[in-house]
Amino acid sequence: MPRTKEQYEKNRDEKRQLIKKAALSLFALKGYDATSIGDIANNAEISKGLMYHYFVSKEELLQVIWDELAGEFEQIIDPDHDGEITDRKAENFIDAVFEMFKNKREMWKLYYQLSFQPKVVEFLLKSYHNEKTQLWQNLMFGYFVKKLNLPAEFGFFSVLVFFKGLGMVTTYTESVFGNDFLDRYKAFCKQIIFKPQTVC
Repeated sequence: MPRTKEQYEKNRDEKRQLIKKAALSLFALKGYDATSIGDIANNAEISKGLMYHYFVSKEELLQVIWDELAGEFEQIIDPDHDGEITDRKAENFIDAVFEMFKNKREMWKLYYQLSFQPKVVEFLLKSYHNEKTQLWQNLMFGYFVKKLNLPAEFGFFSVLVFFKGLGMVTTYTESVFGNDFLDRYKAFCKQIIFKPQTVC
C-alpha cells in the first residue's frame, strides 16, 4: 500500500533527525574537518546516496544544526514575537534555559565540543552575526544589562559570559552540581535579578 503524504513527511522528518544526530555526534567527537558525508551516512545507517537526498553537504548539516539551536533560543526569548521583554518573559527565559541545560546535558556536551573547533568558530562568526540573530540577542541581553544596571562597556559581554559559563559548568559537572543545586541556584539568580533589594 502506498504511503500517505503524512506518512511520507513523518518518515522524512525521522530520517533527517537521525542524520542530524549522527552528524552532531561525529562533528563533536571526531571533528568537523575530519568527518565526511560517508562517515555520517554510516553512523546513521543509511546509504551515502540517500544521505544526499536529505542534505547536499556537511556544511548544510552544520547550518541546520545551529539554526535549530538558535531557533530554540529565539522562541524562548520572545515567544509572542512582539519585540518586547517583560519581567515575566525574562523569568520564563531563565526557567527555560536552566531546564535545557539540566535535561539535555549530553546534547550540550556535543554542542560545546563542536563550537570550539576552528572551522566551526569561523562558520559561527560568519553565519550568526546577522541582523536577525543580533536583534533577539540584543533584546534579551539588553534587558538584563538594564535590569542589573551593568556598565555599558561590559554589560553585554558580562551577560553573554554568564549564560555561556552556566551552560558549560552545568553540562560538564553534573556529579558536582546536580539538578537540586541548579534549582536552588536558579532561585538565587532570580532573586538577584528581580528582587535586588532582598539580597544582602
